[in-house]
Amino acid sequence: MIKIKILIVPDSFKGSLTSKEVCACIAEGLNDKHEITAVPFSDGGEGFTECINDICNGKLLYTKVHNIYNQIVEASISTFSDTAVIECAAASGLLKKKNVTAASSYGTGELIKFAVTKGFHNILLGLGGTGCCDGGAGALTALGAAFYDENYKKMSFPRGSDLNYIFGAGFSNVVKDISFTYASDVENEYFGKNGAAYIFAPQKGANKTQVEELDEGLKRLNAFLPNDVSKVKGAGAAGGICGGLYSVYGGAIRSGFEILSEYAGLEEKIKECDLVVTGEGKTDAQTLMGKLPYKISLLAKKHGKNCVVISGINEGIAIGDKCISLVDESITPEYAIENAAQILTEKAKYILK
Repeated sequence: MIKIKILIVPDSFKGSLTSKEVCACIAEGLNDKHEITAVPFSDGGEGFTECINDICNGKLLYTKVHNIYNQIVEASISTFSDTAVIECAAASGLLKKKNVTAASSYGTGELIKFAVTKGFHNILLGLGGTGCCDGGAGALTALGAAFYDENYKKMSFPRGSDLNYIFGAGFSNVVKDISFTYASDVENEYFGKNGAAYIFAPQKGANKTQVEELDEGLKRLNAFLPNDVSKVKGAGAAGGICGGLYSVYGGAIRSGFEILSEYAGLEEKIKECDLVVTGEGKTDAQTLMGKLPYKISLLAKKHGKNCVVISGINEGIAIGDKCISLVDESITPEYAIENAAQILTEKAKYILK
């Protein structure tokens, strides 16, 4: 058997396996007869902090914050050099109970404030995987902003449903001296038909009426923000957290994939390997709009390398040179989710067949 160099660069299998766990299963399935390099990856959403932390040998710091429904949870940030990496999903992630109108990004603001109190003023913010659509009003409130209702009473924990009842705002007391880089691979606007509410709120449990109300709320919130973000590409990321923070702090909105690629030296690793293996939980039409496996397959093609895409389920999308799905004629989606590690390890044996 000829020993080949295999590079494993997957996203997480959302709801089943982290990117690191996916790497371990694929490596086990391939066994040690080949030279394997595993690089757990993310596009700025779930797992972004962990990936950066591993690549940069960062240090994790833990603190208590509020989740989207105002419950206390523990969350972490990754720190290295003068930078803190924060994942919005760590505090404001989508939960099994989906009630987006009652959800707030307050906990994300708490994580940012925590990082600053620890001396980290450069914030790399991973957007995606959130369960809220409050335009960042919650996060800004945790950072010292004030939003007032019709009775000029300050909102203590602004939720998506509160946005249409904002009658005033103040930003003079926000935490100062924060330099933001927003990691996102979507270009959706703050509001409108291509905005945060219409595109993402249905995935977070919103019905048609709620989507319309949230969109109107985002439009209203934008009118009270210090800078108009209605035309900013990517402002709608993470339920509008990106737009809200960008309006107050500015910063750079960049591809999470590109940021991670630079830190990991991904192109060099692809040049040096013989085969690239990537994957995700669900490969569908959205994958072709720039999700991680698609971008990996393009890089592999650019450097003349074969690429295998292994997914939890593939909805007939052909990318790379070979596609493998955990779900098949004998394996249901439910069974695959419950037994993802075992099935992935077995299916990985077909990568080289």
